[in-house]
Amino acid sequence: MTVVFDIYAPGSSLLHRLDPRVKLWAVTLAVVFAFLLPGPVSAAVFLLAIHVALYLAGVPGRRLLRFWRDMGVLIILILLLQPFARPSGQELFELGPLRLTTGGVLDAITIVLRTLTVALIIAGLLFTTEHRALIQGIVSLGVPYTWGLTISLALRFLPAVQSLFQTVRDAQAARGWVAEGNVLKRTRDYIPILVAVLISTLRMSDDLTLALAARGLEASERRTTWRGVEMAPRDWLFAVGVTLAFGLFLLWRSQGWLA
Repeated sequence: MTVVFDIYAPGSSLLHRLDPRVKLWAVTLAVVFAFLLPGPVSAAVFLLAIHVALYLAGVPGRRLLRFWRDMGVLIILILLLQPFARPSGQELFELGPLRLTTGGVLDAITIVLRTLTVALIIAGLLFTTEHRALIQGIVSLGVPYTWGLTISLALRFLPAVQSLFQTVRDAQAARGWVAEGNVLKRTRDYIPILVAVLISTLRMSDDLTLALAARGLEASERRTTWRGVEMAPRDWLFAVGVTLAFGLFLLWRSQGWLA
């Protein structure tokens, strides 16, 4: 399997050239910032700003459209279920125990915007950071390299398992396998597919273990790198800038200037 979970969009923008550790810090602050925004209007503005920043950084528009497509089901579920979870404000209509209110609708919209914002922030990190650089940045922060290796393997082989599932399903379909009926029957029909995928995944895992052992994994506590990550002046300036901006936002919020 050579499938790699890599949505990196090559480019030479500032976001691409920043040190991965700085981007991880900025992502952390941005996620906290998204949850501290007071309402749907500010959340929508922040989401739009992230879209503009990624587009100006050279991320193709089709990548952003695919992001919206992948998030579509989750958005619909939140908009359908959340308004009835915490009814408040003016009542729009009532159906048995379910009450749809203006407060519930606004709450659902706010949750959708925050969910999209957090997902896009993390996607933006992957859009503008090479797989190798991201893992190297995580390890350089003090995370054990075995953990970094685990993250790297997860990014690489989860899509491989998905591709394996599709291959097994197509092979069985060519032999006359069809999943029909209600949800329970379709679930039972998929059991042979899942068993075959599980067996193949265990074999893949065993081969991977032998390959890592043959390459001396954990044979030495001292690790070397071919190309390390180094902080440039722009990285320090960007890190200080986003930290000061976040601190200023916290000050404004604590003073009650943001309702």
